[in-house]
Amino acid sequence: MSTNYLSSRRARAGACATCRSRKRRCIPTSKGQACQLCLSLSAPCSLSLVPRPDTTIDRGGSSQTGRSRELPPALDNHLGALASREVCVELVNLYFRFIHDIPHTIFHQPSFLHRLNEGTAPMIHVYAMCALAARFSNNPIFDGIPPCDRGNGFVTEAVRLFQPEIISPSLETVQGFLLVGYYYSGEGNVDGKHIYVGLARLHAERLTPSNNPSAVHQEEFRRSWLSIHVASHWSAWDMAMEPMRLPDAPDFLPKIDDGTFRTTSAELLNVAHVQDSFRCDMWAQMARTLGIFAKINTLMRHLSRDMISFDDYCAQAAELEASLDRWTENLPPRLTWNFDNLMLLAGKQLGQIYLAMHIGCFHFRQMLFFPFLRAQAARNPGYDRAAKCKDSAAVVSSILQYSKNIKQCELDYFIYGHIGVVSSCVHLHTLLFSDDYRELSMTRQRLVSNFQYLMTLKSWWPIVDHYATHLRAFQNSCRDSMSDPFVLDNWMARFLTEHSSHLSERQLDCAQSVEPGAPMALVNRKANSSNATPARLPSIEFLTNSLSDSYELNSTREELAQWDDLSRLLHDEEVTGEALVNSALSWLLDDRYEANQPADT
Repeated sequence: MSTNYLSSRRARAGACATCRSRKRRCIPTSKGQACQLCLSLSAPCSLSLVPRPDTTIDRGGSSQTGRSRELPPALDNHLGALASREVCVELVNLYFRFIHDIPHTIFHQPSFLHRLNEGTAPMIHVYAMCALAARFSNNPIFDGIPPCDRGNGFVTEAVRLFQPEIISPSLETVQGFLLVGYYYSGEGNVDGKHIYVGLARLHAERLTPSNNPSAVHQEEFRRSWLSIHVASHWSAWDMAMEPMRLPDAPDFLPKIDDGTFRTTSAELLNVAHVQDSFRCDMWAQMARTLGIFAKINTLMRHLSRDMISFDDYCAQAAELEASLDRWTENLPPRLTWNFDNLMLLAGKQLGQIYLAMHIGCFHFRQMLFFPFLRAQAARNPGYDRAAKCKDSAAVVSSILQYSKNIKQCELDYFIYGHIGVVSSCVHLHTLLFSDDYRELSMTRQRLVSNFQYLMTLKSWWPIVDHYATHLRAFQNSCRDSMSDPFVLDNWMARFLTEHSSHLSERQLDCAQSVEPGAPMALVNRKANSSNATPARLPSIEFLTNSLSDSYELNSTREELAQWDDLSRLLHDEEVTGEALVNSALSWLLDDRYEANQPADT
């Protein structure tokens, strides 16, 4: 079967991906081969109509295009030079550097890179990886194309190649659907993400891993199921839905240690492989927190809708806190949260997974304890949980700091922007209510570091603008409300659990009785200008000055100095907490200050 996509003119099917992301009118050129904006940016236009190669389906269910199963010197399609062999190889390596093993774990890297070098890697995967990774490239071929827009042409090509595969389930389609779903999630396309994650789940349900005896295939299947499980939870909450229970039959817990799986060749890999005595099963450990995460979200929704009392919330929160504590206590000693373990795993190139595992746990804690920040909670016996919320938010800030300053530890995936925004909201509470100058100084430092992290992330992922808008809406409610802005109403619950949802401006009841200590506006305070060290963990200054000889840092001293535009506010005793937050948000929301700094390759 073959299908020819030749057309003499461009079909008007709405705005192209670039114009949609920039909210611009899509105006075609006179030749109809691209829109005016894409032409001016020298960017591939997703609505360009060009000849397509013939596509057939083999008996195994995988597409075999004239050149879809090989990596050619240059593809004769609308991607042009962007899809040259050299560019694709570079971007796939960037994908494994910055994306894989952070939001998902679905590929055996040595096997995939071997197939890529041989020219047999599935082009569906190659294009989807390129779409996710192009934003991190320093290649001159992308000059003039904003990082957020570089993946548009690649994802369009991946989606086109998927069409013949839509009813032919295979592990390849499961992995590909997940990749496209992650791409759409970073664009803020909630429906697209939800649909592609759903397709991945439907395809996975039709597969039986035992049919393929390969250890690589079976472990990729398990890890793909785990990734579906993770993505399904985030996607469902973003759609204001309860997560769908996945089938019990597939065992989605990885059986092969993460370190072994990342480095051992396919020929030597098997489940009975002699593992390193150093246990690094972090993805398997993360899987055990998903049920707790779902219960936290459900509990917060119930409280926000007055389905349970605050006393009921306190009782159930104590049970979930105990579950998180047990998870932490059951970690192998080398995987517990401390700085020595971080540096040890960073040296083994496992620092990213380690940080991803722990930032997830501390995010769950800052969410669970968030309702205890409300003023009424001060009269509750569980008020100490407000301090636990602040401690968790502080660790989140520290983890984001380390991810930017320790080589091979980057967390440059968009979902951590949402986690950083929640952490920043907790820090706002400290600026409002604390009278401890040392605590205020430390909080200002963490808040600034969060904004610096978000600024970098914003240049790569369009959805981070959305997070910043959410944070501005929350800050406005803190500044303008006479009531308690930290009360867990429906707006707040959605803000915390639905990271991609569009929220209207928050409306707090200004006529309700004012709780003792509730702010009339952000309190003007002069913070101590001394350098603060995050609790229990070394600061960036320590990382930069003390460890540069022993470890390769991700940022040079010169680069860190260039990040001083906002940090110098920390040392200005005349800058109030309100002015600091306003300056930081304006800096984050203003495109003129966008930090377009591609990562080192």
